[in-house]
Amino acid sequence: MTTAAIDRRQLLDDCEKHWGASAAKLYRIAGSQVEAEASGCEVRDHTGRRYLDFACSYGVFIVGHRHPAVQRRVDAQLAQLAWTPRGAAHPVQLELTERLKALAPGDWGDVRYMLSGAEAVEHSLRYALASNAPRRRIVITAGAYHGKTLAAMSILGQRQHEASFGKLSADVVIVPYGDMAAMREAVGDGACAVYLEPILGGAHLRMPPLGYMEDIRALCDRTGTLLVADEIQTAFGRCGKMFAVEYANIEPDILILSKGLTGGYASIACAMYRKQTLERLPAPADDHDSCGGHPFACAAALAALDVIEEENLLQASVERGQQLRQGLMQLARRFPDIIEDVPGIGLMTGLRLKGAVYESLLSMELGKRNVHTGHSMNERAERPVLRYYPPLTVSAETIDEALKRTREALEAVAALPAWKISVMRRVTRSMYRLPNALLRKM
Repeated sequence: MTTAAIDRRQLLDDCEKHWGASAAKLYRIAGSQVEAEASGCEVRDHTGRRYLDFACSYGVFIVGHRHPAVQRRVDAQLAQLAWTPRGAAHPVQLELTERLKALAPGDWGDVRYMLSGAEAVEHSLRYALASNAPRRRIVITAGAYHGKTLAAMSILGQRQHEASFGKLSADVVIVPYGDMAAMREAVGDGACAVYLEPILGGAHLRMPPLGYMEDIRALCDRTGTLLVADEIQTAFGRCGKMFAVEYANIEPDILILSKGLTGGYASIACAMYRKQTLERLPAPADDHDSCGGHPFACAAALAALDVIEEENLLQASVERGQQLRQGLMQLARRFPDIIEDVPGIGLMTGLRLKGAVYESLLSMELGKRNVHTGHSMNERAERPVLRYYPPLTVSAETIDEALKRTREALEAVAALPAWKISVMRRVTRSMYRLPNALLRKM
C-alpha cells in the first residue's frame, strides 16, 4: 500500500488494535499524520502536505533529515557491512570511539555502545554502583528525564510515571533543580552518584543557575561521589557547544550520549567512563550485552560529526539560536497573557506558556499552519514549554517563516473567547484519560 492510499483513521484504529490504546490515544491527541518523506527541515505527509520540522524528534535530526553527506556514508557502509555478530570488532566502531574520546572533555577510558539513551543510563547505573560500592544512594533532580526502562525510571525525576509500577527504588533522593543547598544535603558525606542534565529538558527546559554545575563538580570531588552528565538531548551542538558541560568547563565521571549522534539514521547511544571511574571497579565488570554500536550506526555517527564540524554548525547553532530566541521573545512581549518566558540556549529553546491549555491550543494552531514543535505531553506541568528544536542546518529564512506562523497561531489563540479557553482547560487536564472511542470522533 502506498502512503497516498492510507486512511489515517483506519491506521489509528489498527494501531489501537495491535500496539495498544495508549499509542493510538497519543497519535489522536497530537493530530499525528502519516509521515511519508523528509528532507532538511521539512517533513511531507501522505497527502503531500509539507511541515516545518521544529521538533526533530526532540533533537534527533540534528543535521536535518537525509543530509546528503550522511546519506552517502551510510549507503557505502550498508553496501559493505551493516552489522557484525556480538564479539566481533570492527574498525568503524573503533574510529567513532577515538573520535568521541577526542571531542568530549575528560580523560576517557571505556566507551560502551547501546541502542538507546535509556539503555545507556542502565549501563551507567551498573557501573556507578559497582565502582562506588558499597554506596547505593543516587541523587537526581526534580523534573529530570533519563528514560523509561525499569532502572532508568527509578532515577526519573517525574514520579507520576511510577503510578503503574509502584516505587522502583528506595535509594533515590530527588532535589529541586538548581537548589545547591538541597544538593549538598542529599549528597551528605557521600552518595554513590549524582545524575544531572546540564540543561533540564523535558517539559521544563531550565538553565542551570550561575556556578551550579561547577559547585556540584566540587561537591562530588570532595565527597567521592560520581558525577554523571546526561547529555542525550544537549550534546553535539544543540546548545551551541559540542557538549553542554563545556559551558561550565567541567569534566563528568560518566557521560551519556544518544539522540543526535547519528543524525537520525540509526539508533545508537553510549556511556563514556573516565579512567579514574574504571580504576575503582573491584574487578572487570560483567559486560552489558547490547546490539548497539554496529557498523551502520557508527558510520552514520561519524558522518554526522563530520557535517557538524565541516559546516561549522556549532557557530550556526549560536547564530540561528539567537535569531530564533529573539523572535520568540518579541512574541512573548506581544502576548504576555499566554507566554511567560523564552528559556533555552542555542537551538534548544521554546515558549514557556501560562498553563497546559495554552500549550495544547498553540500546538494545535501551529499544526494547522504546518509547523511541528515539541509538545511536553505532560499534563502535570503547570508551566509547560512548547519546544523548538530545529536542525542545526536550519536557514535564517526558515526560522523567519516559523516565527511568522507562530505569530499567526498566537493571534488565533489570543482571539479565543474566555469561555472556550475555560472549557479547553478542563478538557486538557483530562485529555489523556479520555477513552479512544471518544477521541475517534474528535
